[in-house]
Amino acid sequence: MSRGPIRESLRILNQEGLVTYYPRRGMFVTSLEKADINEIYDIRLALEKIAVELGFSFITEDTLQTQMKLVEDMKVNSQENRKDKLVELDLQFHETIVRLPGYARLLNTWASYNALIELIFAKVFELNVESGEDISENHEKLVQALIKEDKKAFIQELEDHYMTAKQNLLHIW
Repeated sequence: MSRGPIRESLRILNQEGLVTYYPRRGMFVTSLEKADINEIYDIRLALEKIAVELGFSFITEDTLQTQMKLVEDMKVNSQENRKDKLVELDLQFHETIVRLPGYARLLNTWASYNALIELIFAKVFELNVESGEDISENHEKLVQALIKEDKKAFIQELEDHYMTAKQNLLHIW
């Protein structure tokens, strides 16, 4: 294999925060510290709150149906202990929210953290910090606020969701 594709792959991994480049030393796998977890969760929460503020009025019946289906799928996959699928469903749920205002840059900024979130989730499930049931229940609360068309309640549930997850994670990290 030639060096070009390898360099490009490492550049992408570096952009996603999965490896760190040190001049004259090389690339190293990123190890996340508590400060990194704190920062990542705070940034994602801020981005999702912006999306809700800008896009809540764009929620349609299709959006509600999508979110309810994702939560139901979370419940099923939780019972089947399909942790990989739970991560995927969680990201889809939150991506639907971030897509509401239709701002490509907001979505791209939010999505740039997905690889790190997947890395964090791997650790969460490895250490049994949060169960699949906890995840589906937390998202169920978010869906209930959507159904009630209560933006303030949704933002509060979103803050609670992120803060609880972050605190649980920081406690064991």
